[in-house]
Amino acid sequence: MESVIVPLTDLDTEVLKPLLDESLSEGYRFVQTLHDEHLSGANRFDTPGAALLGIYQHGQMIAIGGIHQDPYLQRTDIGRIRHVYVLNAYRRHGVGRLLLDTLVEKAREHFSLLTLRTNTAAAAAFYEAIGFSSEPRFPDATHWLEL
Repeated sequence: MESVIVPLTDLDTEVLKPLLDESLSEGYRFVQTLHDEHLSGANRFDTPGAALLGIYQHGQMIAIGGIHQDPYLQRTDIGRIRHVYVLNAYRRHGVGRLLLDTLVEKAREHFSLLTLRTNTAAAAAFYEAIGFSSEPRFPDATHWLEL
């Protein structure tokens, strides 16, 4: 199946709903946070170096994730991976890797390092397989990657 990566400038609640519902049912609130921050204007991924991407198959959004300046470090050269979520039915099929590879490539245009925070062993293993380090370096990040 061909995946289409789409830069998102607006979040349609109905399009996001399957990811939102599934993530909440799994106990994850970060897709809800993404939605709420977008609606309020607190974070629309529209700052320098920022990008919010959706991956679609057959017209349905199956994954989402973004990057922007790390809000904890307040350095313009360090980006942060945020709100990455892939529908369960599409996990372990390369969708997450496609999303992260695209975000990292976009980040190279603006940042020299990326950070992120995850709290699950499966996500940690995923990020480490891509090349992120879990060696402690930043207080508000579990992983980082030199670009």
